[in-house]
Amino acid sequence: GRAASERKMRRFVQDASHELRTPLVTIQGYSEFYRQGGLNDPEMLRTAMGRIEAESKRMAQLVEDLLTLARLDEQRPLDRKPIDLLLLAGDAAEDTRVNAVNRKVRLIGLDGGAPQPAPTSGDEARLRQVVANLMTNALRYTPEGSDIEIAVGVKPVIDGRSDAVLEIRDHGPGISEEDAGRVFERFYRADSSRQRETGGTGLGLAIVAAIAAQHDGSIRLSETPGGGATMSIHLPYVKPEDDPAEDEDD
Repeated sequence: GRAASERKMRRFVQDASHELRTPLVTIQGYSEFYRQGGLNDPEMLRTAMGRIEAESKRMAQLVEDLLTLARLDEQRPLDRKPIDLLLLAGDAAEDTRVNAVNRKVRLIGLDGGAPQPAPTSGDEARLRQVVANLMTNALRYTPEGSDIEIAVGVKPVIDGRSDAVLEIRDHGPGISEEDAGRVFERFYRADSSRQRETGGTGLGLAIVAAIAAQHDGSIRLSETPGGGATMSIHLPYVKPEDDPAEDEDD
């Protein structure tokens, strides 16, 4: 137990250091090149500054993600409030239409019909981060112009219990069986060269998995019918409270 968790921690620190070293080396290289007078040409200088800016942003994102994971690891009590995944799904669809104009995003029900309410309880900011990370992932690994569906509703589980479910279904190349079991691990990359170029930190899905676990839920990967990847978050269904008696006391 303890030895395994220490091993995991060491590995995590090594991986994080390795990830930070790459952009640092680039920034350092360009800075030294400038000092040695190698960037006198305005065009070269512009290119170098662009690279320095891009690598700084990548480091900043990496540090943000590392801090998020560290906070999640602390298992602090959640600020739980009633929240409907349908609201988060609607916002995500709207945001994507604005930010990725060449993508068609449809909001649907789990059965393909109209989207349905999916009430649960949790920390709204964190659950929004889950949806944002899944959406970013779907956009990053699928061809320009391919459609994305956000499906939302309630699924029965067992013993009369149900889950509030939000699925992001893409129609990209999908994820190989070998990678499927590991995509939620920290710093795991299905294709390291491609991931670096697309600017991911390799922590987005690990954060999603940690937030889902914190909410007594889970995150699952399946194949989209017809090809592609479907990422779904399952959280315990919480019946919305519509008690008029409570409102009168206010």
